[in-house]
Amino acid sequence: MKSKSNKILIIDDEPTICDACYQILTDKYYSVEVANNGSEGLKKFEDFKPDIVFIDLKMPGVSGMDVLKTIVQKKTNTIPIVITGYASIETAVESMKNGAFDFLPKPFTAEELIVIAERAIARKKDLDEKEKIEKEKEMMRQNFISLVSHELRTPLVAVIQFLEVLYGGMAGQVSEQQKQIIERMKVRLNELLDLINRWLKLARIEELNIKDNFQEFSLEPIIDESVELIKPLALEKGIKIEKKSIDSDYKILGERDLIKEVFINLITNGVKYNQNQGSVSINFRKNGDYIAVDITDTGIGISEDELNRLGEEFYRVKREGIASGSGLGLAIVKKILDIHNGRLEIQSKINQGSTFTVYLPFSINMERDEKRSE
Repeated sequence: MKSKSNKILIIDDEPTICDACYQILTDKYYSVEVANNGSEGLKKFEDFKPDIVFIDLKMPGVSGMDVLKTIVQKKTNTIPIVITGYASIETAVESMKNGAFDFLPKPFTAEELIVIAERAIARKKDLDEKEKIEKEKEMMRQNFISLVSHELRTPLVAVIQFLEVLYGGMAGQVSEQQKQIIERMKVRLNELLDLINRWLKLARIEELNIKDNFQEFSLEPIIDESVELIKPLALEKGIKIEKKSIDSDYKILGERDLIKEVFINLITNGVKYNQNQGSVSINFRKNGDYIAVDITDTGIGISEDELNRLGEEFYRVKREGIASGSGLGLAIVKKILDIHNGRLEIQSKINQGSTFTVYLPFSINMERDEKRSE
């Protein structure tokens, strides 16, 4: 005898409907449970854990629509289907908006019930397979993060430290030529280490529930701190960084160090891809519910084709005479802004410089304080 593997729950206040569905579906080797009201249906849903649940919309007590919403909110792979005797386009649309897979009007035939059940089971199998693949991908990702962190980063740091020992002559006398070779090795290895650290940072941003650590803070000090960190690089190229003072204490809600990372990345790019004796200007402006920060440089610019690819992991804009980066800086920026419900817009033309605009929503407290002062 064929085993009853797929489970179906029928929630309907009409015993004849429940009995008929039970008979039809069990004959097709489904395991079936029935409930005669919404409350009983929700309890059986928890205990039975069905693959499919048929829900009558018109029931006394807890309505079918409320049952549907509750089941969908649990975010399982159960496929909900609504059945009702007062079908209408409006009811069908509302049910689908609330997460129903399909709509079965009364009266219905045994064939109609079986067809929709088979379609729902096929959909359930697709969802289960996708979930399995996602879990496998996440496990592979975590294993790869561990591999990069422990099997690549750790020995790389050790190699750099050994080179420092050699360079300092602590393992024997070193000639100037040998020092130059060691110095070049250190530069290349530090570039590789920076790439690994940036990738690990991006991976950890994606996996952490950062919003749990959100706090309210002022934005301008973040910009000031970022500029101070980048000043030595700017001085090397004779680039002037100008920040326009703001007339309000703009506050946002977020993770302070991550927002600082955004501006360090963008201002560094403005300096790195600039011409000697150029400039980087930073301006603040209010844009609806957002604070907009424009970072404008007088640099080499970016073509329209390349603009469309900026932010892709490991994509690098190549310019003759300028060392390309890891291709992860803007990917990290976009990921951080996405977590903060912000966004990045870029305007640029070749040899005319670029403007990177960061949009971040004001904190709720700041919006409330502004309304009180009006």
